[in-house]
Amino acid sequence: MKSIEVEILGKKYYFKTDNPVKLREHAEYLDSQLEELYEKFNTIDQNKLYVLYSLILTEKYLAEVEKNKILSQSSKKIDNLLDELTIESEI
Repeated sequence: MKSIEVEILGKKYYFKTDNPVKLREHAEYLDSQLEELYEKFNTIDQNKLYVLYSLILTEKYLAEVEKNKILSQSSKKIDNLLDELTIESEI
């Protein structure tokens, strides 16, 4: 494991990781997203900013979970229809 330093909203954080390149990319992305929110709501403190971004991520995550649920249901329907067609063609 390698120790790395990342900076998020001007604050330095230290982590140990097996993949420092990926962690650095993730930290840079997080920093850019938080900076964008900070510019939009520059009166809120960092803790509120972190909570706000967490809520935004949660909303996006749950939307993806719902999409996956719908896709899974559609896939099952298609599989069932294909099974029915296969059975009918064997008759």
